[in-house]
Amino acid sequence: MRSRDFDLEFRDRAVKVRSWGVGLLVAAAVLWIWAAKELFIPREPDLQEIVTVLGASIPVSVAGGSLFTIGIVSRRMSAHSQAMRELDKLAASSKD
Repeated sequence: MRSRDFDLEFRDRAVKVRSWGVGLLVAAAVLWIWAAKELFIPREPDLQEIVTVLGASIPVSVAGGSLFTIGIVSRRMSAHSQAMRELDKLAASSKD
């Protein structure tokens, strides 16, 4: 596999990982909004259910934040690597 093809495939995987992270963060936000709605609407809130939902949202938000960060960093590293290869080619061609 050529370097460019591998780099494009790497970037596509990074975008997919970032998208999964965004999806999990959105799911966690939905859980937080639901818990806030249950807590602040003027009726008897079931605190055990609210705490359970908030507890379940913690691993979802941590996983989402981690995947989002991994996707962003991977994409940036790929772009930096490509820029360095292009600079190396320019430097090599200017020496000739």
